[in-house]
Amino acid sequence: MPTLASVPKELYLCTSLKDLNKKTEVKPEKTSTKNYVQSAVKIFKAAEECRLDRDEEKAYVLYMKYVTVYSLIKKRPDFKQQQDYFHSLLGLTNIKKAIEEAEQLSESLKLRYEEAEVRKKLEEKERQEEQQQKKQELKDDDKTSSEISTDPNRKNQMVNGDKKNVADKKDSSEKGTITAEKLFTMMMDKSIKVMIMDARCLKDYQESCIMNSVCVPEEAISPGVTANKIEAKLPDPSKEPWKERVQVDYVVLLDWFSSAEDLQLGTTLRSLKDALFKWESKAVLRNEPLVLDGGYENWLLCYPQYTTNAKVAVPQHSQNANISVSLDFTYPSLEEPAPAPQPVVYVRPSVVEAPEKSDIASEQEKKMDVLRSLIPSGTIAA
Repeated sequence: MPTLASVPKELYLCTSLKDLNKKTEVKPEKTSTKNYVQSAVKIFKAAEECRLDRDEEKAYVLYMKYVTVYSLIKKRPDFKQQQDYFHSLLGLTNIKKAIEEAEQLSESLKLRYEEAEVRKKLEEKERQEEQQQKKQELKDDDKTSSEISTDPNRKNQMVNGDKKNVADKKDSSEKGTITAEKLFTMMMDKSIKVMIMDARCLKDYQESCIMNSVCVPEEAISPGVTANKIEAKLPDPSKEPWKERVQVDYVVLLDWFSSAEDLQLGTTLRSLKDALFKWESKAVLRNEPLVLDGGYENWLLCYPQYTTNAKVAVPQHSQNANISVSLDFTYPSLEEPAPAPQPVVYVRPSVVEAPEKSDIASEQEKKMDVLRSLIPSGTIAA
């Protein structure tokens, strides 16, 4: 005998009892009463199975359909002529049970739909608050990076009333950069618009690039260049997206190995950033451009599936640091030094003078006097 499930199934058919009642409608068909009765028996059996399975929505729909079909059967002329026969097929208690179960399920579903609606509104509210918090965090990070980039010589700043050393902070956003992980999160957030500008050479961009990025080739960038001059040298597919840069929330710049060091004066990315943000007065960006920390090389390692060609060969990263080797040294001696000779000490014998005989006798006499004083009187004969 089937047992009743302990937990009701999740709601999946509708979001309200009103919509669920629309599924209980049965259209009259031109068929025999016997076929109607057979259908009603099958519907009731299926409703019982769904009730035991705790599928409240489907059970309610089937019970209500059974009641509707039963009403259609009662209106037929041949039913009135053979009531006992059709009642024996339908079961006298089935219609009563179907109505009672439908009423109980109706009350239960009404409460569950109301709870689901409240829960949905709360989740939507939490999602909106989370998005607002993310936007605020990004704005705060961008504000901090802007303050540091405009005043790089400032060493200390006040945070929550305490002085913090800016040079000791490792957060990439405070250095005017953004990590690949954070950029990916922003790209996946539909509420944030991001434009990625690839400043590698045109050949490298065509061979492999981040999807939906804009090519701003390094050939078009030079120190002191303006945005208008860069636009004139852009490839045709990049000109339209370039004009839409003011409509995005964040602009991210990159080359093969971009980092915070690439924001120094005279570098390609610094020249591009100044042209977009510092020298431009017409197309004003919403936020200061950020540099992708680790560049396209790091993006290939983290998210190769979001590139046009993940198998591209990464060029060798040139190292500018020269290693100086000093030749001013001496070889150590591998021979053990001979032990130093022990110094010879000559001891001059000392001269001891012999005491005179009279002195010896006098000393002896004194000792004897001491011994005599220890002897009791009367033991020595005269």
